Amino acid sequence: MSVPVRTMRTAAVFSAVLLTAFSPALAAEFRLVPSLTLGEEYNDNLLQTASRQKTDFVTRVQPGVAFSAEGGGFSTDVTYGLDYRYFANGTRRDQFDHRAGMKGSFRFFDDFLHLDLSDSYSRVSTDVARDVVNESLVVDQLLQNNAVISPYLNWRLPGAATLKTGYRYRDTRYWSGDGLDKIEHDGYAEYSRELTAGFTLSAAYNFAHLSSEASALDRHEGYLGLRYDWSTATFIYGKFGYDWQSFDSGANTSDPFWDVGASRDFGILTATAGTKVQYTEDPQTLSTRNVRHYATLSRVFSRGFASLGGSYEKFEKQQLIRDVEHKTLIEASARYLLRPDLTLMLGLAGDRLSNGGTVTYPYHLTGSFGMDYMLSEHLVLGANYTHISYRHHLDSAGGAVEVNRAIVEMRLSL
Repeated sequence: MSVPVRTMRTAAVFSAVLLTAFSPALAAEFRLVPSLTLGEEYNDNLLQTASRQKTDFVTRVQPGVAFSAEGGGFSTDVTYGLDYRYFANGTRRDQFDHRAGMKGSFRFFDDFLHLDLSDSYSRVSTDVARDVVNESLVVDQLLQNNAVISPYLNWRLPGAATLKTGYRYRDTRYWSGDGLDKIEHDGYAEYSRELTAGFTLSAAYNFAHLSSEASALDRHEGYLGLRYDWSTATFIYGKFGYDWQSFDSGANTSDPFWDVGASRDFGILTATAGTKVQYTEDPQTLSTRNVRHYATLSRVFSRGFASLGGSYEKFEKQQLIRDVEHKTLIEASARYLLRPDLTLMLGLAGDRLSNGGTVTYPYHLTGSFGMDYMLSEHLVLGANYTHISYRHHLDSAGGAVEVNRAIVEMRLSL
């Protein structure tokens, strides 16, 4: 599969033009890092079905390159990777997949005028409530291109205050599926003032117009916020506001939103907790409101780290207000440096998804174990085993989707 012509046409093309125009006159530092990953995957249920499972061996060749430059009032990071997949048992035809990313930032007139550009091309999950990109090569995924152009002004105000005013254009498109393409125009103003050392007041207003071929909406948002930092890992913050949405169909919604969080370093443990509301990019709808409550305990050791966390999320599709998904998640992860050249990784997670009783497999369980062996400074041999289970009932595997996935790969970076 080739990259569509329009994939990088917005921000990437604009960035290339600016870089061509300005780079010769700028004293910039450049860095180019090529990489190559060779891997073999065994998967005993590639299509993730409850019956007639398809077993396959997938050979993957993944060359890539990362480029960065900074200096003279601009910075840019560009990455590109090709992913060739050969399915030995013919479950799928050979595939050429692509991933690309670009970020560019330009500063003019003593840091007053800014221009930020970005573009990303990657696979995303069809259902925003369950991210399956890292557990499957083929199931429930779309190709997404997200391009953003954002010019803005930084105003320095009296009393250690700043005001940021700007415009943001976003173009989101989908391929290889039924994703909803969108165009977004934003105008915003963000005020920030440091009241005392570590204590900051903020306020913002944002207007957004989103449109697709089928519908459009206008959204107004405003909030006030406070943040206090005691130290690097100890802080508390809160933002509270309201938003109003008006759809071209005549429907209107209005909701409070917030972003409240705290972190405390107790020495032996760091605790983080928070609750927030945001509008999540959803391939299926124009507007999806995401309410998330979360908590995490983590500890950094001399040779690794461990964390335990949980969250509850609610996804409200605003045009279909009855279409609400609830997700409860518990996850744990650990990483340990057994030797200077050998690292072990462990991951466990389980979630429950509900949507008025229509979810086929409410329970989703995963467990993984992996290791990285450093053959040299630039060459790593990795191995990973993952078991995935989709179940009707937590305590029963009857009619479940069970997947065993084992990967061995060699990663080279220069």
